[in-house]
Amino acid sequence: MIKTLYIKNFAIIKELKIPFKKGLTVITGETGSGKSVILKALGISIGGKISKYMVRSGKEKSIIEASINKIKIRRLISITGRSRAYLNDQPISLNDLKNHTGLSIDFHGQNEQQLILNSEIHIDYLDKYCGNDDKVKLLEFLFKENNHLNEKLENLKKNVDEKNNQISLLNFQASEIDSVNPKENEDITLDEQYKRLSHLKEIIQTINQTNHILFEKEEAVFSQIDYSRNLVSSIERYDSELSKVTKLLDSSIIQIQEVQSELFDQLSKLELKPEELQIVEDRLSSIETLKRKYGGSLNSVKEKRAYIQKELKVNKNPEKEQAVIIEKIKKVKEKFTDISIEVHKKRKEMASVLSLKIQNSMKNLNMPGSHFEIKIINKAQKNGFVKIINTCYEHNSKGIDNVEFYLSANPGEPTKPLSLIASGGEISRIMLAIKTVFEKLDPVETLVFDEIDSGISGNAAEKVASHLLELSKSKQVMCITHLSQIAIKADNHLHIVKHVEKDNTSVDYIYAEGNDREKIMNELFLGKKLRI
Repeated sequence: MIKTLYIKNFAIIKELKIPFKKGLTVITGETGSGKSVILKALGISIGGKISKYMVRSGKEKSIIEASINKIKIRRLISITGRSRAYLNDQPISLNDLKNHTGLSIDFHGQNEQQLILNSEIHIDYLDKYCGNDDKVKLLEFLFKENNHLNEKLENLKKNVDEKNNQISLLNFQASEIDSVNPKENEDITLDEQYKRLSHLKEIIQTINQTNHILFEKEEAVFSQIDYSRNLVSSIERYDSELSKVTKLLDSSIIQIQEVQSELFDQLSKLELKPEELQIVEDRLSSIETLKRKYGGSLNSVKEKRAYIQKELKVNKNPEKEQAVIIEKIKKVKEKFTDISIEVHKKRKEMASVLSLKIQNSMKNLNMPGSHFEIKIINKAQKNGFVKIINTCYEHNSKGIDNVEFYLSANPGEPTKPLSLIASGGEISRIMLAIKTVFEKLDPVETLVFDEIDSGISGNAAEKVASHLLELSKSKQVMCITHLSQIAIKADNHLHIVKHVEKDNTSVDYIYAEGNDREKIMNELFLGKKLRI
């Protein structure tokens, strides 16, 4: 039950705090006085949509507070269009707020009356009565999952040739790298071998020439040094300091002899083998080709090979991936089919029950000759996967059923789609009849009606008034009304007044009682302002 509503700087309302009472409360006031603004604020307090244009002109933010049962809700609306919500002074998300208050208040306005003409939502009313909500949510999930898996399968089929080509390329590249199988730094080693082998003749000639110069030709270097050493040695007896020269020449002789030994050793290893040069040249060419194709270095070739290995593992068998998805689709379809058939049977069973209850409720609203029918339509489809007996049916996100409300407002007339024949007054009463049936299912404590009396008058208005009064015996009921038949039967009469002084607008209220109520009723319903 709503106990109080506090509004500050919201639309035309500067500041207002309204206590609400039990029973049936009618809300009256002149056009533009702020009646709908108050209900809008109430809707926002329990999670309704906001806009920055709701903030009163010249103010930075709006404040709306509602006391509902034992909880206090506050919403702050900024001029930037942002809002914050609090539950018992603790921050709360909008979704959590809606979930927390969803079973407390039920709003019924002109928008909902228009929605009832949309046949696509008729199935939602039937499912609510059947208690199918959880199963329908699962159907919607399975429907999306089936579409997602089928799309994924199509993409796989489209890309299978591309993937096979990619696998072929990866296998070729792996084979190309593996056939060479380069070792670490092998390119450097081979380059050195190639330089040596490609200049082998020059190396041999130079070694032989060096040996000849040092040891074999006339006046060879070795002979000249040895001769020089002997000369110096012969005069050491005259000057002992010359022994230093002798020792240095002895060292030179030893060094040159080691040079000769090394030359012979190198020469012994050298042998002209044209095939060896060709082998090195081919190997080096293969490695350089790999380097050129796969990154410029042996490290990059190695990294490429590791990448290929990983990709081949992932894309090893695209057909197998398709098979996995096909199996998933099969299971999703089986589950969707089972639940669709179960929900279909429940809808068929309860459609006539709900139709009769709504029809009986409509009779209490001055529509005695009317006939209300809920039709369930199923369309056969050759390639459908939901099968009952020997027939396959077209499916949608809620199973295999299409539901539509049919109405005959006059005895003897066949029922026709509600959207084609219902008048404004009939829509109001049909919605009230539906609301009455469902309010017995949903334990909401407060019903709020915004102009439920649209398009009705006379005896129909009397019936609607009696209906609202009956509802108010078990629930708190509030409604904006234009009709005296409804206003006069209310337990409480909340009258909204707008004051305009110069450029300043304010909104106030009174709970009209006794003489005040009679005066207001006369002004509203007996004078010129019959519809406010």
